Amino acid sequence: MKKAGFIILLFSIIFSDINAQDINIKGVIPGISYDDVYLLQSFARGQKVVDTTQTDISGNFTFYMKPDWPKGMYRVLTNSGISIDFIYSGKSFSFSAGRYGNLSGISFKNSLENKIFHHFNMVKNQNEKKIKLLKPVVQYFPRNDSFYSVAFKKVNSVQQQTNTLARELIKSYPQTIAAHFIKMENPVIINLSLTNDEQNILLKKKYFDHVDFRDTLLLRTGLFTKKIVGYLALFQQQGMTKKEAENAFIAPVDTLLKKASVNEKIYSFILSYLVNGFKQMGFSKLVLHIAKNNILGKFPGTNSEKLLLQHELNLIVKLAVGKQAPDFTAKTLNGKKIHLYDVKADTTLLVFWASWCPHCTESLPKLKKLYTPSNSNHLQIIAISVDDNKKPVEKAIHDEGYLWPNIAELNGWESSIPVLYGINATPSYFLLDKNKRIIAKPANIEELENILKKNDK
Repeated sequence: MKKAGFIILLFSIIFSDINAQDINIKGVIPGISYDDVYLLQSFARGQKVVDTTQTDISGNFTFYMKPDWPKGMYRVLTNSGISIDFIYSGKSFSFSAGRYGNLSGISFKNSLENKIFHHFNMVKNQNEKKIKLLKPVVQYFPRNDSFYSVAFKKVNSVQQQTNTLARELIKSYPQTIAAHFIKMENPVIINLSLTNDEQNILLKKKYFDHVDFRDTLLLRTGLFTKKIVGYLALFQQQGMTKKEAENAFIAPVDTLLKKASVNEKIYSFILSYLVNGFKQMGFSKLVLHIAKNNILGKFPGTNSEKLLLQHELNLIVKLAVGKQAPDFTAKTLNGKKIHLYDVKADTTLLVFWASWCPHCTESLPKLKKLYTPSNSNHLQIIAISVDDNKKPVEKAIHDEGYLWPNIAELNGWESSIPVLYGINATPSYFLLDKNKRIIAKPANIEELENILKKNDK
């Protein structure tokens, strides 16, 4: 019985390996010989490389798809920069691009999904070019001129053509993945004879008319991210200051999250995407607004991803300007015990850095010029490393002559103080008053210098 069981197991492994090779994507890009080709999975959060191969002398290549790879949007990317997107629906197919990757000459075999998706995109792109040419005529040409009437009818016809094609493809092939993506990509129709401001107002209202926020399949493509960025761009005007842009984004962010609240996965993605994006832009007020007003906790059930996001949002509120900075006790690299709340200084700056961080290498020497050890009762700097190796930290401190208290727990990003302060990027700054309340979280050294100058006045 044991021997028979082993044979059955062996055959199951062999056949599973064979089946794994059954699904393949064959492509040819004429003119590209012996070039590296990468296969990327596309997600709303970005892309990742899942396989690589090489073209032969004629530009042929093959990717063998694994059974556990999700259906959705994928991308073929060559080392020479050619990029081709396609839909993977769990079936084999082949495609041929034009010479040197010319997408106007692309054709698909045994893939209805990609035939209709690329046909729609080709028509859409062609019509967008026509609209771009006709739009100034419709907006600025004398309306009593006969040519205006011709241009106005033509631009409306072109818009309707894209819209009609999308509806026909969705109706004819409702079970395809392509139908989901085409629906979202279908542009809304706008009266182009209106002024730019009037068009902008109308587009803001109609922008998500073709987006189903319950459709989690949209998370298997970068089209969702593109849609979000396009929507936010409608609210940003040229010449806006950082503060003005941050305030302008509050309303569209609220609209986005309200629309996404019909589905937990979509909501979680958009919530995380907005928080991380605005963090990078230094929009701390907007990030705090999102964290305070999110409804993530109202969705039933828990999972690790949800708990991590909820923890991050709680930290944002806890570490907001005006809040008491979390206390800590640690030893410096010199062995001196330091307790944050015992530090006697008008202003205390916590700077989180790493020896391998190029921005830290640029910023900390500038920070050194602001620090006077004999006057640390005015400004005390405490540097907290996220390194996991002691030698490079000590070398950087010695070479640059950093005389402020230096803490290095040597557990990398998992060190207790960086975790306490939710640090996920270096350098990060927390400026505290004499009572250890957070008075600022500068996005960079220049912003920090400006704040300190204002405080000294």
